[in-house]
Amino acid sequence: MLMNRLRLLRKKERGSVPIEGVMGALLLLGWYAVAYQFYDAFRTKALAMRASYTVGDLISREKTPIGPKYMAGTKKLFDHIMGNPDSSRSWMRVSVIFCQDIAADDEPCDGVTKLFSLDSSHNTGGVANHTFETINAEASRIPKMAEGDYAVVLETSIFYNPIFDIGDKGFSFDGGATYTKIGLSSSVRLSNFVVTRPRGPRTVWDDSF
Repeated sequence: MLMNRLRLLRKKERGSVPIEGVMGALLLLGWYAVAYQFYDAFRTKALAMRASYTVGDLISREKTPIGPKYMAGTKKLFDHIMGNPDSSRSWMRVSVIFCQDIAADDEPCDGVTKLFSLDSSHNTGGVANHTFETINAEASRIPKMAEGDYAVVLETSIFYNPIFDIGDKGFSFDGGATYTKIGLSSSVRLSNFVVTRPRGPRTVWDDSF
């Protein structure tokens, strides 16, 4: 029924300047809303990157062990920087890796010819801890490490919270089928992978901290 009315409207040649002006203004406003939402998404992505590097730098400077309480605190810091009111929409994972010192092999670790070793891995929920296999699967994202070197791998992930919810909606016609969606939805994830070398003593995990 709706499609028939649209076909009839298309065939009509009569028009009204005020009505066409209103329709044009609505299209222009819709385009502006979508364009601003993409701008806001890139702004949020840059903010998430800065927040991740801030937390990674904070961890790399710790001279005492870190633990679940410490991670909970840094997670709150990350959410605060991001302006995230719902902590369930983000997660954080910290992994301590090192390059094992082998007497018969003085080559650096690159995750391919010589694998990285995993000291510990912990998360704040929403994702599994890394294993020896999974951390080496990320070798392309980790710089080469000399024998005996340690590094902290911080991963953060947060759902983008769009200003307008038009990305989660669509126009539906015959039978309720959705034909199109405009803009970004709230299912877009912004993730970061930060590798930082400890600036003092190597980072140690302790469940009591």
